[in-house]
Amino acid sequence: MSIIAGLVAASVLGAGGEAGADARGEQPQDLSGLTLEQLADIQITSVSRRPEQLSSAAAAVYVITQEDIRRSGAASLPEVLRLAPNLQVQRVGSVDYAITARGFNSFETANKLLVLIDGRSIYTTLFSGVLWDAQGLVLEDIERIEVISGPGGALYGANAVNGVINITTRSARDTRGPALAAGVGTDDRTVGLRHGGDLGGGGAWRLFLTGFERSDTQMPGGGSGLDAAAGIRAGGRADWATGLGDWTLQGDVYDHESPGDVALRGGFALGRWSRGVGHSGRLEAQAYYDHTDRVNGPVKEEVRTWDVSLQQAMDLGRHAIVWGGGHRWVENTLTSPPGAATLEPPRRRITLANLFAQDQISLREDLVLTVGVKVEDSSFTGVEVLPNVRLAWSRGDGTLVWGAVSRAARTASRIDRDLTLPGFLVGGTFQSEKLTAYEVGYRARPAHNLNLSVTAFHHDYTDLRTVPTDPVTILPLRFANGGEGYSSGIEAWGSYEVSPGWRLDLGLVTLDKEYRLQPGETDVSGLASVGDDPSWQVLLNSRAQLTERLELDVHLRAVDELAASGTEGYVEADVRLGWRLDNGLELALTGSNLINDTRLETGDPDRRRALGRSAYLTLKAGF
Repeated sequence: MSIIAGLVAASVLGAGGEAGADARGEQPQDLSGLTLEQLADIQITSVSRRPEQLSSAAAAVYVITQEDIRRSGAASLPEVLRLAPNLQVQRVGSVDYAITARGFNSFETANKLLVLIDGRSIYTTLFSGVLWDAQGLVLEDIERIEVISGPGGALYGANAVNGVINITTRSARDTRGPALAAGVGTDDRTVGLRHGGDLGGGGAWRLFLTGFERSDTQMPGGGSGLDAAAGIRAGGRADWATGLGDWTLQGDVYDHESPGDVALRGGFALGRWSRGVGHSGRLEAQAYYDHTDRVNGPVKEEVRTWDVSLQQAMDLGRHAIVWGGGHRWVENTLTSPPGAATLEPPRRRITLANLFAQDQISLREDLVLTVGVKVEDSSFTGVEVLPNVRLAWSRGDGTLVWGAVSRAARTASRIDRDLTLPGFLVGGTFQSEKLTAYEVGYRARPAHNLNLSVTAFHHDYTDLRTVPTDPVTILPLRFANGGEGYSSGIEAWGSYEVSPGWRLDLGLVTLDKEYRLQPGETDVSGLASVGDDPSWQVLLNSRAQLTERLELDVHLRAVDELAASGTEGYVEADVRLGWRLDNGLELALTGSNLINDTRLETGDPDRRRALGRSAYLTLKAGF
């Protein structure tokens, strides 16, 4: 719940994040109880910003369905994201997490992953990562989570560098009637109330109220981490249709508190309109306002964001075209006590304008070429041109082979440009960090009960963040772009339906990276901006229907050591036993972190917390 774990610590670490709106208009999908063959053909929107089947998407994309979320036993969104094998999740506090794809992980350096919730970008302009403690959702209302590893700059812009997480919540039409969810456990206490109904002839509405408490973590040497948190959130959504098109209006407000005069308050309001154009096109407009007030003792941050966007998708013979643009205004104000690290100027307005276009060209019935580009103009770093080329070859048996070359960039944050500590650190002219990515992928359905996906990638990075000394006086320090290097690896996952009531999901990710200073550059941080990542991780999930009403879910994960900090690797297990009744009532008991007495997930010396076993009992009705 803190504002950057101290601004001075952040001054030698990493920073990016950016935006886009999701193209919707597809019909709602019931993703519960589907076979693997049906799941391979569900519609997603993140890869091309228009509906397409997962089996034909030319990208490393993993989908977490509503049923996966229910059977995870998770109490929060970051814990749900552990289901995605192409994400690396580190819990670094009671409610704080560091989440990345393809490296650069730690709380201050996890800044190259774009996260969208119903088309709303949730990165912070302070350090360009995601503050996960502010992202409270009614988990039962999430329709699906699409996780893309690899750059998405041509569609989503700067800071969609190493991946995109696109979270889509359910339409209000799918959440009519009352619902209750309550949980109690050694770490978490939660409650959620929701009610929905009809709105006019073809519309619907829902309102919700949630609350949570999370216990303190423990320090590695013993004693409390003093980071317990509690909060409430309320909001709603309405979906309806008129002769002019389809409309959505949603929003929420929240208030979180932690010990030590730490508070987080905010909310958002979002409106979206879309309608069909011609026989096979769709036009969509979206606008949202988001505000966050964060207090950490004497340090206060206020963020106000306004965003508007427009997008059109259309099919013209062999061409499937999507184009659009948008503009964002962000007012960020941070105040600190005299003599402490601060931002100079304390208040800044940041603007970001963009235009994009992408064309999926059917060269043959089985061969599709995708070319796209996004042009962004940031008030910090000027114009960025972000192209993307993909080629996909598909066969009638469900096999897809694809390759891609993309360019992405992480633009400057306020810490990059404005962080100041008199006599020690001054603001600079930090420019974008840049990536050229090369990917090849294979997706197949060798049998009706087996799905496979394998991706190999190589990322070339330039202009990575460094903290050089002054060549004459040593101090003051400033941020610069003196680093470079590469990362490469394999991402593979598959699902095997052992029987109609038993499914196994296996995922393996490897990461090899090498970073260095550019000739003539110095860096007092020791290239801390590249983060601290395991070289491999393995996930195994078992989902079994023991009887008509009894479910057993086992989630195993093995994570390699964090070599940069010497933090040991670990093997861990979560187990959920669920009992479902015919009247919509569900009782479930989840045990988490069952193998080790305690373990660490981060090497950050300021955020090392000992995580241990926990139990969580939930009761749900009406969901």
